Amino acid sequence: MSKAELLNWFLFALAVLSSAAVYLAYGKSSEILRPARKGALSVNPDQYRLAYETLEFATADGVRLKGWFIPAPGGHGSRTIIFCHGWGSNRGEMLRDTWFLAEKGFNLLYFDFRASGESKGAVSSVGYLETRDFDAAYEFLRTQRPHASESVGVFGTSMGGSVAIYAAAKYPELACLLAENTFLSYNKVVGNWSWHRLKTPYYPLVALTLFFVRRKLKADPEPYSPLYNAGKVRMPALFINGDNDDLVPVADAEKLFSLCASEKKRMWMIAGASHAKCAEVGGEVYRARVSEFFAEFMPEPAEEPAAPASRG
Repeated sequence: MSKAELLNWFLFALAVLSSAAVYLAYGKSSEILRPARKGALSVNPDQYRLAYETLEFATADGVRLKGWFIPAPGGHGSRTIIFCHGWGSNRGEMLRDTWFLAEKGFNLLYFDFRASGESKGAVSSVGYLETRDFDAAYEFLRTQRPHASESVGVFGTSMGGSVAIYAAAKYPELACLLAENTFLSYNKVVGNWSWHRLKTPYYPLVALTLFFVRRKLKADPEPYSPLYNAGKVRMPALFINGDNDDLVPVADAEKLFSLCASEKKRMWMIAGASHAKCAEVGGEVYRARVSEFFAEFMPEPAEEPAAPASRG
């Protein structure tokens, strides 16, 4: 075979590989933006004998979201925790890991991000569009349940942790932040997911996947990453991560913690926990530490002294 023929075969093979890479990357971008929807929620407040109200509200860009409001015992609590679930998850799975906070005197507000659970919408952006969903949930709480918004904390896991950090940076009046299994950078977590879960190298496939994500969203999600918001967080914050997390390795978790500007920040690394398994591995210790965090920074309001009886 002549050198010219070899060159032609090489160029042909290169073209085929390049086309295959583009095809695969385009498909992976669709997987990211359109996660497989869960069916009916497999976990609900009835399973924990919790009173609740089903909510529905709209985002600024017109997406209808579904959620639950679980009132504190007695129904008159002024302290509320807003929960933000992870990518490919839903509010029921978040409830499964955090229901115990209902027994501690807090109102709990759970909602499904767009394209998740029972909410409308077809596109999930792993944190960018979901910031609008948090805005809508917080606005709903403040306007429709003002008595329950005197003290508000936020608790997010994975993608939800990214949104929670965004919220803590945007709304300094929030009482505290708990971020669990939270990635440092959008681009990096896509790379980690592609490599550890799919054995896909960063170049060229992940770089191409991110290119298609940006084209489809008509925006770059990276600036919404915790990397760019953690430095604006000054409220009390608790960061929880597992030391066996392939999507958020220990080095990334420690970097995120170091970036947080809060003077009252803590980090808890749970031995043996993989991604989204901190509650399962932590068990009773997890429940106790999470409860203590919110109780410390969202204390019960002091009771006003009774007015003295008039004499007449």
